[in-house]
Amino acid sequence: MVRKSKNNLRQIIWVGYSLLFFSSFIYGQNADSVLIKRVDSIGNKGVDFVEIGDYDNALKNYNSALKIAQQINYKKGCARYYSNIGIANMYRGNYPEALKNHLSALKINEEIGNKKGISVCYNNIGYVYDSQGNYPDAFKNYHTSLKFSQEIGDKEQTISCLNNIAIVHIEQNNLSEASKYLFEALKIAQEMKEKALIASCYNNIGILYSDQENYQESLKYHLLSLEIEKELGDKKDISASYLNIGSLYTDNLNNAKEGKKWFQKGLVLAKEIGSKPEIKTAYKNLAQTNRVLGFYKDAFTNYELYIIYRDSILNEENTKKTIETQMQYEFDKKEALTKEEQSKKDAITATEKQRNKIILIFGAILLVLIALFAMFMYNRFRITRKQKRVIEIKERETQEQKHVIEEKHKEITDSINYAERIQRSFMATKDILNQNFSLSKDNDDPGYFVFFKPKDVVSGDFYWGETLVVDGISKFLLATADSTGHGVPGAIMSLLNITSLEKATEHYTNPADILNNTRQTIIKRLKRDGSLDGGKDGMDCSLLCFDFANNKLQISAANNPVWIMRRNSFNENNVDESTSMYEVIEIKPDKMPVGKHDKQDTPFTLHEINLLKGDVIYTLTDGFPDQFGGPKGKKYMSKMLRQLLLENAHLPMPEQLQLLNTTFNLWRGDLEQVDDVTIIGVRI
Repeated sequence: MVRKSKNNLRQIIWVGYSLLFFSSFIYGQNADSVLIKRVDSIGNKGVDFVEIGDYDNALKNYNSALKIAQQINYKKGCARYYSNIGIANMYRGNYPEALKNHLSALKINEEIGNKKGISVCYNNIGYVYDSQGNYPDAFKNYHTSLKFSQEIGDKEQTISCLNNIAIVHIEQNNLSEASKYLFEALKIAQEMKEKALIASCYNNIGILYSDQENYQESLKYHLLSLEIEKELGDKKDISASYLNIGSLYTDNLNNAKEGKKWFQKGLVLAKEIGSKPEIKTAYKNLAQTNRVLGFYKDAFTNYELYIIYRDSILNEENTKKTIETQMQYEFDKKEALTKEEQSKKDAITATEKQRNKIILIFGAILLVLIALFAMFMYNRFRITRKQKRVIEIKERETQEQKHVIEEKHKEITDSINYAERIQRSFMATKDILNQNFSLSKDNDDPGYFVFFKPKDVVSGDFYWGETLVVDGISKFLLATADSTGHGVPGAIMSLLNITSLEKATEHYTNPADILNNTRQTIIKRLKRDGSLDGGKDGMDCSLLCFDFANNKLQISAANNPVWIMRRNSFNENNVDESTSMYEVIEIKPDKMPVGKHDKQDTPFTLHEINLLKGDVIYTLTDGFPDQFGGPKGKKYMSKMLRQLLLENAHLPMPEQLQLLNTTFNLWRGDLEQVDDVTIIGVRI
């Protein structure tokens, strides 16, 4: 969906105009008013280019405006165009350059004490971090921006900050917090009676309700937003709302036919105003909708148009530059040919003059050349024979070096493979997993799967199991852990972690006490590394204790969550399994590792869950969510992985394992695997 007030471009443009007007008064005696008008004109063109998605020309205009502003010492103008350059770079996905420009703008605004400009800069910086999934830094900057906007009583900027904070909460699935901020923003907008801001809030509330699966309320707020936009005549926002409503019908209300109507309306309006980003989005949505409706020919046509618009946004300026380069090349080529023709004529004339002289001395030169050639050939023969002997010696030496390298490589490979066998002997075996998880399971579904994909031969990830007898009741411990590092260092650390866990189980039986004792052992052992404070290595770990006799599960987790997929109670007896029958119970981890840390004296939390038949428990490390890939080379993210597992929890465990392997490989594509990957699923 198209979210608004994420980075309110209109507001930033308004701030820029305000600064420009104010500067005309302050700098009127110090700067040429003609130059200030020129800055205004160039900057406005940049804004127009951003609106149509032509970021190359936008940057060209912003940089020109910035250069003039610097020449006339127009500091507020400099801050404005640094911000606009940052915004254009954000839209292009160049986040490092965007952050650099926003920080430059912030520095200038702080120097001149412009609190409104400072608030806008912190808001923009928060958006850069938000776009990269760095939510802690995004929150920090959004809240700082909110503080300044409230301090100066800037209600419009306050609404923008509240919307941005709410959207980050939506992205992190903190929907109750998001609701609080969105309705606070709506209240202020209604008090101001600013219809454009009210429409923006309605749109974002519609997105919130969509994520809460309250699709009728979502549709209601999108329609309210659309009504105001039509009243204001804002065709770009009207087009975006058409697309949002179409997505709601298609993706959530299972009415692709109705969704297609809204997408077509959005496309017509986007074409009318020439807004290429909306045209591109409309064609993409129509391609997906026609595919769902079975209109494959139309779907293919829409997808081709989507590709054309997507590429044209980036390629129009390049095409222009290519034509100019080609014209310059043709001109240079013509000029070179003219010079070459003239040179030939001059050469012919000079040749005619010297021909007679050359004929007279040719005989003598020929004899000299023959003698020199004979001497040259004899010398080359001697050099060639010498070089041949040198080459033969070098070849023998190269073969010997190659043999040594191959032997060393074989030794290293054999050592690593042997180390992998040793490491695997410390992990949970197939026999112990079958003994504990295959009870009352049919032959086609063993009741569990282990998706274990090390980055190298040996791994920092590991899974470990141990059977305990407590008060005459047999219980089973299962650990899924990510040791510090990967490859050989990670494998060595995993052995230390496993032996520390095993030692802890000699004295403790519940997961929290085991992790507390394991942490003490790891810290104590790493102090022997010779450093003053000892190493800060350890592991992220989820430790589960299954009590099958009483259908209970104890959990303690360090940094890694545990997900339980449970059938909804109103459908628990229905044999037709589907994703709508499952809900997610997430066991949130303690935000600290099993190792040296600021919170190393804080005990781990013990969670107790009553298990139901049909529950599917998933434990994992961060390797799968952190893998880069997909069409944009971004991380897979925990939210997508959790949704994938939820939608397929009803499948037999071997099919789930195959699905995870296929999904991971398709997402990664040709990119390098960034970390060890471990996911374990257990069906009760």
